[in-house]
Amino acid sequence: MKRSMVIVGVMLFSLLASACSTLGLSSPAEPTAAPAVRSGPRLVVCEGHVAPREFRYLSFAGSGTVAEVLVQTGDTVSAGQVLARLGDREQAEAALASAELALLAAQQDKDKLIRTSDLVRFQRQVALLEAEKAVITTGRAWDTVDTQGFQDQIDEASEAAAERQDDLETAQEDFDKYKDLSEDNPTRKDYEDKLEEAQNDYDEAVRQRDELVNQHDLAQAAYQQAQEALREAQYQVDLTRAGPDADQLALVEAQLANAEAQAAAAQAALDLRDLKAPFAGTVVDVNVLPGELAGGESWAVLLADFSVWYVETSDLTELEVVEIRVGQQASLVADALPELELSGDVSEISQVFKEKSGDITYRVRIRVDESDARLLWGMTVEVTFSP
Repeated sequence: MKRSMVIVGVMLFSLLASACSTLGLSSPAEPTAAPAVRSGPRLVVCEGHVAPREFRYLSFAGSGTVAEVLVQTGDTVSAGQVLARLGDREQAEAALASAELALLAAQQDKDKLIRTSDLVRFQRQVALLEAEKAVITTGRAWDTVDTQGFQDQIDEASEAAAERQDDLETAQEDFDKYKDLSEDNPTRKDYEDKLEEAQNDYDEAVRQRDELVNQHDLAQAAYQQAQEALREAQYQVDLTRAGPDADQLALVEAQLANAEAQAAAAQAALDLRDLKAPFAGTVVDVNVLPGELAGGESWAVLLADFSVWYVETSDLTELEVVEIRVGQQASLVADALPELELSGDVSEISQVFKEKSGDITYRVRIRVDESDARLLWGMTVEVTFSP
């Protein structure tokens, strides 16, 4: 295709001084320079090629032996449709099934927590009332022993135990004087009996003292425990005032999020074995066969969206692209179909330049308004941009 450009409003001036000198004519006086006249918009004509709305050479994300090729050239596919599969997928499928089961369980735990929130709240209110009752009961028991009179009993029991200890020590000293005598000796036996009696008296005094101390300490500990239980019961009730237990809800939501992440990871691992269409379109070419090794180093399927045609230019220079704007109308004539006149509008002007034959060029994309069944990908088109 020939490139042409019509420039409107150009003023031509020539002095022809050298020609006049050659003919022996006297040189006329140099004319006064005319004021500069700004030219109007330029009509830009360039060459482009027909392109689909979108196309992509698709490759497997993983590598392995091709188990199935599910499409052939010319098939129309939808977004997400599996085009081909790699083998050796059993482990990935099992991992996905396990992750989906864990996800289901986590979702059910959350649903149950929400579903039973009212029941749990009432149960905790009952527990709170029982905790209040326990505080009252243990408080009453504590009040019984938390008195000076009861403390006096403990002190008296302690004094009695101390006295019995003194008696025991005395009895031990008396017995030690005769312990080396024969066991049948009446004196030794008498002091041995007194020592045993002193030991029993001391043990009983200690038990009475310890029983009183235990009664005191047990009542105090039970009362303190009941108070702590009451605080915990109140905390548990407060957690459910606005719905499900806030702490449990945070936990099940974290577990659910983790299960979702695990399921997504398992699905991603399985997806490495599948080649899926990223958009709806037409299978233009298939580059793999079952049994072949495939991977990311080579493409397997060429997919294109022919729902809308575009014309892409590649030779608009920096002097021309400044005349173009998004939304600008353009007329389109294919070299192979000169009788077919199409129209379109500029949808994109690339911000990235390329150097071509010493010129700085930019790619411009024109959306074709109405398509034609005879248009094919790659056809050469003359593009005339409306001023």
